[in-house]
Amino acid sequence: MHDETIKDVSRTLVDLLKIGLSDIAPLIALASPKNPGSNVLTLFLYKVIENAYLKNDQPPLPPPLPNGTLAQPLPPLTVDLYYLLTAHPGVGNLFEAHRALSRAMRVMHGNAVLRGSQLRSNNPSTGLTADSTLRVTLNPISMEDMTRIWSVFPDTPYEISVTYLVTPVAIESARVLGGAPVVDQLHDAGHLAPVEGAV
Repeated sequence: MHDETIKDVSRTLVDLLKIGLSDIAPLIALASPKNPGSNVLTLFLYKVIENAYLKNDQPPLPPPLPNGTLAQPLPPLTVDLYYLLTAHPGVGNLFEAHRALSRAMRVMHGNAVLRGSQLRSNNPSTGLTADSTLRVTLNPISMEDMTRIWSVFPDTPYEISVTYLVTPVAIESARVLGGAPVVDQLHDAGHLAPVEGAV
């Protein structure tokens, strides 16, 4: 089964911008700033990392079941998503690009917590669920770090951009922890002895 959680987060953010900036909605896209086309604003996922705090905050596994097995879903993989929001001047109208960026930042600031009907998911069993809550925060970075991000787009001139952090994004595990008790080995006087006929 394919997980769609990250796709759902990206769709949620793009829809948020399109609703908040309805007059330029057709000019907002999830796209690389290297190939913006005619878009005025592009949103680009440039980094995904595991959330170290939540990884270390996982509850302990429960004791085994009476038959010796342990059956429960693995804890979700919780990640932080980093997006690059870029304003494109098109034919050279920098004033309009700056205006679009300012308006987009106002929308993101006014929706710092996303939940419920704001979340976009075609299939909650493989993506965002009704219980999901996302925090969207402006992620200030140095010009050196911004230059490093743009360096992955060779021969692309820098355009005014800001970065956002979206967290926590929980990707549910498709595996279940489990293991049948050992039944083909016996301990004899402190030594491990194979059972006759065991493979």
